Amino acid sequence: MHHPWQVILIRIYFFIVSRILPSLAVASAHKLFHHPVNTKRKNAKEKDVPVPQSFIITLNGDIQLQAYRWGDTAHPTVLLVHGWSTTARSMSNFLDILLKNNYQVVSYDALRHGNTRGKLSDLAGWADSVQSVVQHIGSVECIVAHSFGGLAVTVSSKLGLDTKKLVLVAPIHNVTWVADHFAKHLGIPLDIVKQMRDYTWKNNEQNFLKYGTDWEDIVRSKLHVPTLIFHDNQDREICIEHSKLLCKAWPWATLKPTDGLGHRRILDDEEVAEELLMFVKK
Repeated sequence: MHHPWQVILIRIYFFIVSRILPSLAVASAHKLFHHPVNTKRKNAKEKDVPVPQSFIITLNGDIQLQAYRWGDTAHPTVLLVHGWSTTARSMSNFLDILLKNNYQVVSYDALRHGNTRGKLSDLAGWADSVQSVVQHIGSVECIVAHSFGGLAVTVSSKLGLDTKKLVLVAPIHNVTWVADHFAKHLGIPLDIVKQMRDYTWKNNEQNFLKYGTDWEDIVRSKLHVPTLIFHDNQDREICIEHSKLLCKAWPWATLKPTDGLGHRRILDDEEVAEELLMFVKK
């Protein structure tokens, strides 16, 4: 998230520029929404885990995703997909319990996150990354994804994913809601945000069209695997309505609401980790 002083400056910038040069405001919003901040920050409750085996996965022929592997390669594999402006370290609680229960765990740094580079970090690129990683490592027991990572998995699943199960934690389901919510927080006029969404789609249209025809269509997936969703009732970043919408689209999914954990502390909760483990082991 942006520092409060950064938010003030961003609001002043868009208040002025959106009135004088709307096209510049659109381009600026595009850059702001697709260039994450603080991607290497340390989680205050990060657990000590073994040093991973590092390896590279190639995306779209020229981008190198930095990937990590923990545990015995003979064990069933669980893939962790982190959220926006974080890395796999944010999911160390899940990583720890999975390793202690004889699972191999794989994760990676998303575009412009951690040690992975990229010109920008957009939803099509994230979905492509999930596809590339699963194709590289082969069939997985479960994919566990947080927030924007959950959205990327949902979109990617439209092309099929070789996984037996899904666990989504505070997933995004409605792209427009999220863009408008953060635009309001940053003082960006909604008409600028709408133009920004159009600009984003056209800027990477070839990749987006693999998944759907518009922002609503790309999240309409028919991947039918057992799915468990955790979401906090008091999540102020991504409201629980996203998960409720996803459960309507996927009646086979089970929603496990939590109370008082918010958007990030839910990743550190021991009960959530235990329920996740039980679901993966079933």
